[in-house]
Amino acid sequence: MSEYNRISKVLTTEEVSTIQTSLATLKQELDFLQNLTPKERKNLPKINSSNKIFAEDSIHILEGKPKWIPDALTAEEARKDLTLFEQLDPIILELDILLRQLKDTQTIAGSEVYRVALSVYSLADAARKMPMEGAQSAYELLRTRFTQSINATPVEEKEESNTPE
Repeated sequence: MSEYNRISKVLTTEEVSTIQTSLATLKQELDFLQNLTPKERKNLPKINSSNKIFAEDSIHILEGKPKWIPDALTAEEARKDLTLFEQLDPIILELDILLRQLKDTQTIAGSEVYRVALSVYSLADAARKMPMEGAQSAYELLRTRFTQSINATPVEEKEESNTPE
C-alpha cells in the first residue's frame, strides 16, 4: 500500500445496511439522550475528576436524610445521575475514537481521489499542449470544475487542499 493509495475499500450494500442497523440499535438503546443548546452547553455546571468526589460526598450526605435538605433532592436520583455519568464515560471514549477514525479514513479517501483528480488535470493540460485528441475538451471541463471548487472553498482551506504535496 503506497502513501498515495492507503485505502482500497468500498462498503458492500450489506455492510452499509449492517452498520446502519447497528447505529439504529444504538440510538434505540440510548433513547434517553438529549440535546443541549449552545448556551446550555456553555452554562451548565460540569462534573470532572476534581469535583467528582465532592458530588459523591454530597450523595452520602443526602443518604443520611438531614432535615435541612428539601424532599426534592434525593440520594436515589443523584446516585442514578452519577452512575449514568460513569457508565457513559467509556462508551463516549470508544465512540470518540471510532468517530475520529471514521473522519480520518474519510479524509484519506477524499485526499486520494482528489490527488488523482489533480493528476488527471495536470496530464490533460500537458496533453492539450502537444496537442492530443480529446485533451483540450477534458482540460476545459476540469479547469471549469477546478476553478469552481477553488472559489467554493474557504480561504484557509484553499492553501492546503488544492495544492498537491
